[in-house]
Amino acid sequence: MRKISLVMLAILFSTFAFSQKEGKEIPPQVINDFKAKFPSATKIKWEKNKEKIEAQFINDDSKMEIEYLNNAWKKTSYEFKFEYTPQKIKDYIKQYYALYKIKEVNFTDNNLGERLYEVEIAKKKKDKMTLIFDINSNFLRIENQDTK
Repeated sequence: MRKISLVMLAILFSTFAFSQKEGKEIPPQVINDFKAKFPSATKIKWEKNKEKIEAQFINDDSKMEIEYLNNAWKKTSYEFKFEYTPQKIKDYIKQYYALYKIKEVNFTDNNLGERLYEVEIAKKKKDKMTLIFDINSNFLRIENQDTK
């Protein structure tokens, strides 16, 4: 019985120590901002790359992503199915990108006050891009995966 207790204690301690190490990589102001925006978020996965920090998570049964740049909020994206995409966007893609496959559709709020649709499309592994549309489904620009 004593061995089982020691093993359980060791597992608990190692789990806690690992999670603390991960948490230290993300600045407290980012974590606090995230928790204030999404207090009921689950399955949070943080990723840090130099000055860019991203978190993928589930909120109200929706896949979401939030991005911070230099510890300041940059954008929040809500993933949804292509079938719920406005018809004007579907028509645009059909007309100009018929040979491409839809990989992901997001609705995004950013720090510039914009509300955008972002449609990731791909023809081949190397031929990927994101089409950006405004809230009225008007095409704005293309973002290559490398510029995101």
